[in-house]
Amino acid sequence: MDNDLQHYASPYYDPQKAHEYYMRTRELKGRRSATKLSDEGKKVWSYTKNEIKAEKKAKVEEEQEKRKQTITALRERASATREQISARLRELNDALTKRASRKKESIDSDKKSDLEDIEKTSTAAKERITSKTNSAIERLMAEKIPDSLPKAERAKRIAERNEKIAKLRSDSKAAKSKVSEESQSSKEDVRSDATMKKQRVSEQTKEERADNSANASAERKQVANELKSAISAAREAYKAAKESLDSSYEEIYQREFDKIAAEMPKISKRKGKSSKKKK
Repeated sequence: MDNDLQHYASPYYDPQKAHEYYMRTRELKGRRSATKLSDEGKKVWSYTKNEIKAEKKAKVEEEQEKRKQTITALRERASATREQISARLRELNDALTKRASRKKESIDSDKKSDLEDIEKTSTAAKERITSKTNSAIERLMAEKIPDSLPKAERAKRIAERNEKIAKLRSDSKAAKSKVSEESQSSKEDVRSDATMKKQRVSEQTKEERADNSANASAERKQVANELKSAISAAREAYKAAKESLDSSYEEIYQREFDKIAAEMPKISKRKGKSSKKKK
């Protein structure tokens, strides 16, 4: 037995461990038939085959771990990219909100200034009307009605003067009322214009937000597609590596079996002819 074992040398074979393994499992499977081997060859092949299988399994698990780590890294990178997209979207939308707020504040400031100008203009116009009316009344009041006039004539002139004063006051009131109406109308126009401007700002902001969201969604979809392709490539790479291992180890199996078969073939026993014949 020892002489036979010395002929077979392989990194997959350890004589002592081979014997222990053969005692644990004696079933020989596969395309390579152990019937071609001697009893010792069967032990050697059984153990050698198991060692090759263990080495192959370790390499397959190594490729599996490599695939797992690659896919994990791809998913983590995709997740980080999606978070960056979300963060950028938040930044863009925050910037839009602040810009819209500044625009609306500017519109409100302009509105306030315009309303104040209208109010000042209106007040000044009313003051001019009042001043003009008061001046006219004072001139009328300055005109002396002689006391020497007959009582009826003097009463008539006083009535005429009072009538003129009343008309001046009435006209003044009407003029100031018109100024107020025009002022109110101008103010409504300013308020309406400011409201429309702020509404346009809101609509533009909403549209830009929608564009930002659409762009972010497209970017996320691209990330998802790239992740899917990368994972698929990683799986294909593992599949190719596995097929390569299967192929290379099939050659190793066959090479080692052929070496054992050549060095430890089964020896056929020939039946001897009986030298004695029955009488």
